[in-house]
Formats: sequence, structure tokens, C-alpha cells
Amino acid sequence: MTEIKRVLAFDISLGQPGAALIEVKNGKATIVDKSNIKTTSKDSVAVRTSIVYAWAVQFIERNRKQGFDFIARELFQGRTWKQNAPVFAAWGAIDQALKVFELNYTHDPVTPASHFKTVAKNGKAKKPEVAQAVREWTGFIGEFASDDESDACSLALHIAVQEGLIP
Repeated sequence: MTEIKRVLAFDISLGQPGAALIEVKNGKATIVDKSNIKTTSKDSVAVRTSIVYAWAVQFIERNRKQGFDFIARELFQGRTWKQNAPVFAAWGAIDQALKVFELNYTHDPVTPASHFKTVAKNGKAKKPEVAQAVREWTGFIGEFASDDESDACSLALHIAVQEGLIP
């Protein structure tokens, strides 16, 4: 019997977070689901984090029946509190959504440069290069609704490689 492993990954921001679920079977990765939600800076941080929370709960609920083997998020390090505060608010919303289902991250946050280097072979890859690399790794032929979706897929693939699921 072939074992299937599932990696849930979040590219977290307050403006437009992305999520991806990748399954790996026999060393081959497939995108099971991907999503993003766009919030507007015209709303308060409280409204925006509530939207992110509700979106994350819905994404997790839609995909939780078969479980998650690994859960990760992208690392963000802003230069000022004004950059950090909105992202950390979104992190809190995603953390709360995970707690609803008694889930925890299995990995420390991963820098974009780290997962871009693994997937696109270039830590400074541009967003279209990352999306194309994700397509090559997974055979996905569709479009990504946002860079946040392809970034979340890249992060999930990075975790799968790190865990030895993909050579």
C-alpha cells in the first residue's frame, strides 16, 4: 500500500494570504487545493483579521478529513513595527484557525528565499518563476489566482523535500 503524505502551507499576510495543500505519493507532488483571500486596507485590522480567520477555518475544514502530516508557514521579518504588526495579526488569525481543529505547526517558519531556492533553484526568484517551478514539480496546468497561492505551494513543496518525501 502506497503512503500518501499531506502538507498544508500558509503564505501569511494581512492583505492577501495564501494557502496550499499538497499531497505526495511515490515521490510525486500534487496540488490538492489552493486558495487566497484579499482584504482591503479601508477596513480595520480587526475586520481584516476576522476575514483571514474565517477564510483559514474554511480552508482547513474543507481539507481536514484526511488529515495533515505537516503544517508550515512562511517567515516574515519586516524592518519596522508598521510592517510587522499587520502580518503578525494575520499570523494570530491563522494560529487561531489551526487551534479550532487542535492543529499545530510542525515546522518553524521558512523564509521565502529558502523555499524559492529549493523549488525554483534561486532564492531570489521572481514570482512568475516560482509559479512556473511549482507547475513543473506538480504537473499543475492551471492558473494561480495570486502569487500568494503559488508561494504557499512552493513552501509546501519545500517541506516535502525537507521531509524526504520528494527527491
